[in-house]
Amino acid sequence: MLRKSRLATVLISTGLTSALLVGCGDDTSGSDNPSATTSVDTAAAPTELTWSRWQGVQLPTSRVDGPRNVDGDVVSGYTNSPQGAVLAAVHGSIRLALSPDTSWPKVANAVAAPGVGRDTYAVNRALISIAAVPPGPAPMAVKGFRVDEYSPTRSVISVAVAQPNLPLTAAKQTVVWSGEDWKVLLPAPGSEVEPTTVSDLTGYTALEGPQ
Repeated sequence: MLRKSRLATVLISTGLTSALLVGCGDDTSGSDNPSATTSVDTAAAPTELTWSRWQGVQLPTSRVDGPRNVDGDVVSGYTNSPQGAVLAAVHGSIRLALSPDTSWPKVANAVAAPGVGRDTYAVNRALISIAAVPPGPAPMAVKGFRVDEYSPTRSVISVAVAQPNLPLTAAKQTVVWSGEDWKVLLPAPGSEVEPTTVSDLTGYTALEGPQ
């Protein structure tokens, strides 16, 4: 079992940059990059939320924006909206980071867009082992989000997370509309974007569940 205290180190050292600890960057390979849509409210939080604990982390589900489909560790089904993109970025990045050995291939195929980034993730993920996270303090907690770019086909979301004994950080996650759903666009090797430390949630929309 991978110990929670070593999760960040192992993910980074093995190149598993899909985790919230290292952002998905601004890799546009395999996707269009149209002008940002201005007629939608990108600061509005998803509504009608419920929270459930998965691998020790509280994750949000919206009756309006998804994910609508849950099959074990695999989730899908988001609205083509800023709020759907936010939820896909949160679920996709955390599930790619924490999915156990028994399910990570299915999770990767479901939540990550096809491409060299996903292929690289699969190669690196096979080098480590992650089992079920035992009861105890959460390895990370979602705190908020900021939509940096939005269009119906591609969005860049900064997700703020807290981790035990570490400062509040934010990482950029790129999601693309692929196969009638939002999917995380994992970066090609060398294009990863390191997370940034943030002092507070100024400029972010709060998105925090029970701990």
